Amino acid sequence: MRYSLVYGCYFSGVWTTESTNGDNFDFHNNIIANSSTVWIREKGSTRRYKASDCIFADNTNLAGYGSGPLSGNDATSTDFLEMKNVQTTGTVKIEKDQSKRNYLQLAEGSTGSNIKAGLFKKNQ
Repeated sequence: MRYSLVYGCYFSGVWTTESTNGDNFDFHNNIIANSSTVWIREKGSTRRYKASDCIFADNTNLAGYGSGPLSGNDATSTDFLEMKNVQTTGTVKIEKDQSKRNYLQLAEGSTGSNIKAGLFKKNQ
């Protein structure tokens, strides 16, 4: 998963299972914002994953299990996730003006604009 923009997701931006091999799961330059949970994994999973050059902002939970968000002290546990250059603050804004070229993509000046996540369009 690379250069993806996930905004306003009801349950999670990423969902991995025990069969998702962390060594082969390429996850970088993604934005997950304004969602319930950033990363859901299978309950009891021992897999580890790497996330780099990402924005995880304005989400209710950072991690959870397939049955729902983590609870108690595990609610913020990201021990399965090695994060490098991951920002968890800021305001991600989506362009909602249909007449704009970047409609439903990051609005100008939004947090994460430098990541270039979302649909790519040929510059005119």
